[in-house]
Amino acid sequence: MIYGERPKQYRSLVRQTEPAVEPVSVSEAKQHLRVDTSDDDTYIGTLITAARQWAEEYLDRTLVSTQWAMRLDAFPYEIELPRPPMSRSGTTTATEVTYTISDSQTTTTLSTSEYRVDREATPGVIRNLYGQSWPSYLSDQNSITVRWWGGYGATGSDIPAAIRHGILMHLAHLYERRLAVDTMATNEVPFGVKALYDSQKWGQYK
Repeated sequence: MIYGERPKQYRSLVRQTEPAVEPVSVSEAKQHLRVDTSDDDTYIGTLITAARQWAEEYLDRTLVSTQWAMRLDAFPYEIELPRPPMSRSGTTTATEVTYTISDSQTTTTLSTSEYRVDREATPGVIRNLYGQSWPSYLSDQNSITVRWWGGYGATGSDIPAAIRHGILMHLAHLYERRLAVDTMATNEVPFGVKALYDSQKWGQYK
């Protein structure tokens, strides 16, 4: 992603599950903020979530294991899966492709033996088996649904250090300055945060 660009907007992309944990814990955040009391624990927790959501939008990535669903009107040559990386291990590697059968209103699930998944690609890709094609389907809006899991892993420690530190810096900015703009700081997100995130950008995919 080029600096200053907005991430790609995907039609019919829905987060099916929220992350079970955040990239950094409240205790890690308090250590970074040098906060010794528990008075603001709940508030700090909401700031962590807000900072994680902003990071994911800016990076166009998934940080902690999350299931996504995307709806398509037709089968493309190959199905790119937004918000990389794809989950590569553990219990969050399942993929599912469902479609409406041509000339009917019946929905069926494509067997996982009928396609291949490239988890190493960025973004991940679902492709036909060699020499085969997609099944006959009803060409209509949202007639195909793809589900998959994305994220670096199930815990915050699985996320690259630059992203985790960017989140800490961002939430510190939010904690210390509780207005969108004030006389002391006119930038909504510090340059240092974006510089860390830009070091983790993943090419010119848009």
